[in-house]
Amino acid sequence: MKKQLQKLSTLVGLVSLLTFLVLTYGVLFHKEWISTFDSYFGHAVRSLTTPTLTSFMVHLTKLGNYESLLGFTVGAGLILFLVRKVRAALFLLINGVVLAGPVNTLIKHLINRPRPTLPHMVAVHSSSFPSGHSMSIMIVAGSLILLANRILRTNTQKLIVDALLMIVIIGIGISRIYVGVHFASDVLGGWTLGAVTLLISQWIFNKFAGGIS
Repeated sequence: MKKQLQKLSTLVGLVSLLTFLVLTYGVLFHKEWISTFDSYFGHAVRSLTTPTLTSFMVHLTKLGNYESLLGFTVGAGLILFLVRKVRAALFLLINGVVLAGPVNTLIKHLINRPRPTLPHMVAVHSSSFPSGHSMSIMIVAGSLILLANRILRTNTQKLIVDALLMIVIIGIGISRIYVGVHFASDVLGGWTLGAVTLLISQWIFNKFAGGIS
């Protein structure tokens, strides 16, 4: 079972890396298929616009703000320390505090993609690719999924936590398209780069720190 999980983790990491590299190539060289991808999914998301949904999406997207995720990550890390899950706490804190922001900022600076020209429903101050919210929530919520699958006792508990966290990951990503501050490829780029970063961190912890929990 452990070897199967390792193989699955490796496969997910490789697919995520390949997807991110393909997206980066398309963005850097302004490929037509990137525009088609962004136009299709952007229109699909924004065609759902209603006043009630707009209010919900604006609140949802703010959950992925740096300050919100930082506070949550530090709080969850402290709880893990208090229950003596030291490696789990370090895994979450390193991923959420040390890796997510700096890695995203570096890639954004290198690619420097302009934001969509649509009206923005929330304030933004950086370039567009990859989405920092999407990457950060993938890393933080993904870390919690990996930890929950090791700490929780029953499959039902694991399934519920995994499903809720996946909904949050997908919801925050979609919200970035809805509020007009990201292209769909930015969001997919954030998710895939976040997954790669998370799985590399997991591999390092498993290899050199005795695991993540």
